[in-house]
Amino acid sequence: MYDVIVIGSGTIGSATAYYLSKQKNAKIALFDKGEIGGGAASWAASLLTQVRSKTESIPLVKETYQAIIDLEAQLGESLGVRKVGSLQIVGSDKTAATIESLVEIADQYGINNQWVDAAEVKKMLPWINQDRVQKASFMPDDVFLDAYVLANAYVRAARQNGVAVFSNTEITEIVVENGAISGVKTRDNFYPAANVVDAAGAWSNLLSAAHHIALPMAPVRSIYWITKADPVLFPSEQPMTVIPDAMAYSRPETGGLLFGIRDKESPYVNPKSLPETYNGKQFIEAEKHWEILQEEGGPFREFFPGLDDVGIVHCITGVSTYTPDSRFVLGADLSLPGFYAATGCVGAGVAMSAGFGRAVSELVHGQKPFTDISAFAPRRMGDFDPFDEAFMASCSAARAHKKDGG
Repeated sequence: MYDVIVIGSGTIGSATAYYLSKQKNAKIALFDKGEIGGGAASWAASLLTQVRSKTESIPLVKETYQAIIDLEAQLGESLGVRKVGSLQIVGSDKTAATIESLVEIADQYGINNQWVDAAEVKKMLPWINQDRVQKASFMPDDVFLDAYVLANAYVRAARQNGVAVFSNTEITEIVVENGAISGVKTRDNFYPAANVVDAAGAWSNLLSAAHHIALPMAPVRSIYWITKADPVLFPSEQPMTVIPDAMAYSRPETGGLLFGIRDKESPYVNPKSLPETYNGKQFIEAEKHWEILQEEGGPFREFFPGLDDVGIVHCITGVSTYTPDSRFVLGADLSLPGFYAATGCVGAGVAMSAGFGRAVSELVHGQKPFTDISAFAPRRMGDFDPFDEAFMASCSAARAHKKDGG
């Protein structure tokens, strides 16, 4: 008999198991249908930028920064964090107002930042077109890391704290008896538990919908590219960038540049059509990504005029879970005692993972969450069908219009 079962071992589910394991006398189990961190975490761009226009998210990402410190101390090893900072690049008067607002938020939340001019940006980013840059806000303490490494660090620390971990074990059903959760079923066994955390990412609604709980999210395709290595053009310590005028972001990657462009049409994937695992799966036709880069990469080329000459070695596609209002799905559903949702990451699951985990752990144990999570309530959108085409299209549109990084 477990006190809590967590479904899904991405960074959010793994962080949730880790935080639950820190509570005294709690018996916790973590299940995943595949390998630990083998889903969306295995391809995440993982920009842990701290400043966010939706300020209710900032305490969540700050918690992840603290969790990384705690994990490294507990495990006695580095997680490979890359502290390169980030640049919020102003390329137009309209963007200037937006980024100036972000700087005000950064000051309010104690996030280190400074303005730099176009010449300084060029020194940091040899590839950028200086004439296209007005100025930028540099946030030197921002980091990125490998999301797969982070997910596995959460799980190893959770194991040390007594969590039972079941990989390659698919949960087929959340079992309800007398109006409350009694456990979960796999293909072969029943595992009793009074509480279940649905952190199954793109598959979350497949488990909750059976109990008339519609989570306001849908899987939407994500895409980014990686260039050939060029140590002169792409120094290893170059900052991450967020370029709203190009709907783009970037970070250093193995001597090259990893960059993403918000394609105008980010197709959704019906959860019922998802493959069993993500391993080796590309969510795009073989040549389609070249079309996207050619047809929609024009604004990014204004900032990176040498893009077509550097060579692309990888295009990575996957799915991430988006919501119509670009807010997470985090909290209890009072219609089913013992059910908690930790999903709908809006492309920021790595950055927010520890905040999700801590908040859920506190809710499960009857404690007030460390920060206000009411904006993320699973029931905030009322009644709807999560598999309805129009609803899933609204989630897709939210990704297509997203301008911040991560």
